[in-house]
Amino acid sequence: MKIHTIKIVVVCGLLAASSLMRANAESTSRYQSLLATSGGRDSLISLALWEDSRITGDGRLFRYLQSDNPLIRLRTVEVIGRIQDPQDVPQLLPYLEDPDERVVRETAFALGQIGSMEAVPALITANQGASMSLTVTLAEALGKIGGAEAAAFLEELLHAFNWEIRAAAVLALARAEHPSSANALLIAIHDGDPRVVAFVAYALEKVESDRIAKTLVPVLKNENPLVRSYAARTLGKQKMEAAVKPLLELLSDPDIRVVVNAIQALGLILEDSKDKKAVDPVGHVLQKHPSHHARKAAATALGQVRHKQAKDFLVQSTLDKSTGVRIESYKSLARILGEQSSMFIAGGLNDSEDLVRAAAIESFGIAEDKSRLEFLITTARKDKSAIIRSAAVRGLGHFDKDDVSEILIEKLNDDDWVVAAESVTAIGESEAKDAIPALIDAYQNRTEREDVDVCLEILKILKQFKAKETESLALGALSDPDKRVREAAVELLNAIGKEVPAVKSDREFYEEMFSPKRRAKLSLPFGIRKATIETDHGAIEIELFGDDAIQTAANFVALAESGFYENLTFHRVVPNFVIQGGCPRGDGWGDPGYTIRSEFNQYHYGRGYVGIAHAGKDTGGSQFFITLSPQPHLDGRYTIFGRVTAGMDVVDKVDQGDKFKIFVAD
Repeated sequence: MKIHTIKIVVVCGLLAASSLMRANAESTSRYQSLLATSGGRDSLISLALWEDSRITGDGRLFRYLQSDNPLIRLRTVEVIGRIQDPQDVPQLLPYLEDPDERVVRETAFALGQIGSMEAVPALITANQGASMSLTVTLAEALGKIGGAEAAAFLEELLHAFNWEIRAAAVLALARAEHPSSANALLIAIHDGDPRVVAFVAYALEKVESDRIAKTLVPVLKNENPLVRSYAARTLGKQKMEAAVKPLLELLSDPDIRVVVNAIQALGLILEDSKDKKAVDPVGHVLQKHPSHHARKAAATALGQVRHKQAKDFLVQSTLDKSTGVRIESYKSLARILGEQSSMFIAGGLNDSEDLVRAAAIESFGIAEDKSRLEFLITTARKDKSAIIRSAAVRGLGHFDKDDVSEILIEKLNDDDWVVAAESVTAIGESEAKDAIPALIDAYQNRTEREDVDVCLEILKILKQFKAKETESLALGALSDPDKRVREAAVELLNAIGKEVPAVKSDREFYEEMFSPKRRAKLSLPFGIRKATIETDHGAIEIELFGDDAIQTAANFVALAESGFYENLTFHRVVPNFVIQGGCPRGDGWGDPGYTIRSEFNQYHYGRGYVGIAHAGKDTGGSQFFITLSPQPHLDGRYTIFGRVTAGMDVVDKVDQGDKFKIFVAD
């Protein structure tokens, strides 16, 4: 995802702003008054350049904070928050007292994103006389920063009159993860508003307490389905065995979110137990439930429990009409039956879907079926499909290093970078330490843009192996323009007990890469724009946030109008979480040939929100996802650039491998 020939990040735009987008902007954008003048447009583009470049221009950016126009101040604060540099906090703090509440809210959000403890006292003070919406934003910011002072303030907000403030405080405490808040959250489960109770059930997921089961099991009978759903999720994450019986009762719940979370919870609680009690109830969901999300979750859970009585259910479900269900069924058969699964998995080699064939091939490895070892080696070496070669390599990672080290080292040089990256992962899984010299060579030789992912995985595995001979490599990686590479190099040096030298700051790297020519490729704000995702199940209508995720939305429009998305697939469907598509490779590793900057904003991931997938901040591209249910943990971490306005019933029907097209309204 980075240009490795010279190891420089190019965050390519398309991109810019089509003339149509610029024409529409003046009539729909909150920035309409600025867009109407040449000076206003110039200011907006200059701010976009600073944001895209991730620098302040030796303080020139801060001059915009002094503007008399609140829209300029608002946009400037947003830019500083997206740069996310703690040294800029003093520039922001005065704007918690701005006369325009929009600026105050954006300042609070920016301070939360930056995450500096320096901002905590000012954020707490800003709540004096604050509106409900501002208090909610302040709570969210304090939750991101964390610490005892913030936690104490948030606990007080649990007693607020307004339910939205109490809910925001609960979610903020969940993110802050301060140990002192456990008791306050356990008490908050008795809140009178089910919308608050739902988030309390969610927040208790990471709370360490012997009262979790006693607190949440009764909540599984709450009238509100979101409460039941989150309670089931947390009981599963906490692996509460006392919840097994009531969770089984939820398998017939009328709400699909509850059913999926109950199944997933059972899989986690009974993982590797080979306990029989859940097999028939979950198996019947796999056989008969109308939703492919429930059936896929059931297939996965049966593989986690690993009781052989699940075999018949899973063999039957390898014929399921859902691609996702078939994929999970083959993998679960491999986990349960081991080598005895081979005859059933072989049927998947003839499936009409590449993703299913890949899953079947990988499953031979999951089963550790040595009779298929040569088949996997041959497939990894000779198959024409990168998706299939990758699957074979993943399968090889399950075998002993003596059996697979040679082929995995060979595949480090595969023509396809994803196969190479999977080979690195497999080397780590098989503990093939004899591959260390080959990993070092591969790191030095993999210099194309996409190869940064291979290099990141190499640094990770070298850290796992504590390979002391990698000191020179790690020291060199400290100069890589990609922040993720630099961070991985620091972790490697720490793992091998070597001192980390002083290195340039992130801002210094960005300043070296600054190019004013980027200005011409950036879009102006353009308000709301409509788009339609056409699938075989029907249409999904979305609105794009052209003021709050300007470059992301412009990039999406440009890709759609160029035909980039035509007949791509939703390669990833996770029950009760997301559907994800837009990968030109079809395997989740691809992008459009460039990356775009993250534009974190104040929207929240409720059901039906559209976000950009990434492998770290500023690494998004063409892949997007739509949330199937609220996902608070994604807020402020993945760019939200739109929401579904019609067709959520279609979103619920989308299956792994389904094709789509995108049309943008004029």
